[in-house]
Amino acid sequence: MPSAATVNPAAPRNTRGYTAIVLAGKRPGIDPVAAAHGQTYKALVEIDGIPMLTRVVKALSQSAQINDIVIVHAEDLGPIENIPGLSDAFSDKTYSSSAAQSTISDSVLTAMESQPSAHRFLVTTSDHALLTAEMVDDFLNEAETHSGINIAFVDKAVIEAAHPGMRRTYLRFKDAEISGANLFAINGSEGRNAVSFFQRIEQNRKRPWKMISQFGVLNLIGFALHLFTLVTAFRRVSKRLNCSVRPVMLSHANAAVDVDKLSDLETVKSIIEDGKYTARRDEKS
Repeated sequence: MPSAATVNPAAPRNTRGYTAIVLAGKRPGIDPVAAAHGQTYKALVEIDGIPMLTRVVKALSQSAQINDIVIVHAEDLGPIENIPGLSDAFSDKTYSSSAAQSTISDSVLTAMESQPSAHRFLVTTSDHALLTAEMVDDFLNEAETHSGINIAFVDKAVIEAAHPGMRRTYLRFKDAEISGANLFAINGSEGRNAVSFFQRIEQNRKRPWKMISQFGVLNLIGFALHLFTLVTAFRRVSKRLNCSVRPVMLSHANAAVDVDKLSDLETVKSIIEDGKYTARRDEKS
């Protein structure tokens, strides 16, 4: 795995900035999006000639709140410097690689441990093909004053207003329906503790009774029956984790659009073609 490389070390550094962790590995088995495009890894699938990983890194690099970028990937992805456009996308950010582990939480923890001087992390995925610096900035502006874990969501009404009829997976609460936006801010040691908790959850994924016990039966019943409001649900989760876990609602409909399936890839291409996506700060829809 490549060692850390520095680009423009004299560039100004935000003393309260974040280290971005980009998950560019894959789940066990064949990824259908990657396979349909002759790739092993979805991160390398191109949209308009640009790999999805390059698109994500470019958006992160345009945010003044991001200091460093860590790419989490398996060794057979090859040197990240060989991915088309990626070296230029890093701009003036420092970057490094971290070895993908058997679970997502293990991968995140390994990447965090590779940056011992960092205390704030932004975690996202390489299939967040519509990510923009504005999304990153809006999310981190809300997250930076709150320790623990902040998770980005988009309300169903926001998504449907921008993309009528779009099919998304929603979390239902007593007072809201929301979709995840694949952006997680981890602030301080409290956030690290919560990641360790989810590490235990993943380790017990083949023993459902033990996994359920981590959250408590009453909490799971409440979630399943939509008995809790959004605020109440996250308050209960925070108490269980002994860590503040806070939802951050974004006004960007595209933040909830990632590429899990081939149909998602077509959706992303349509959004770009229809002019409903702005890649750079100086472009207009």
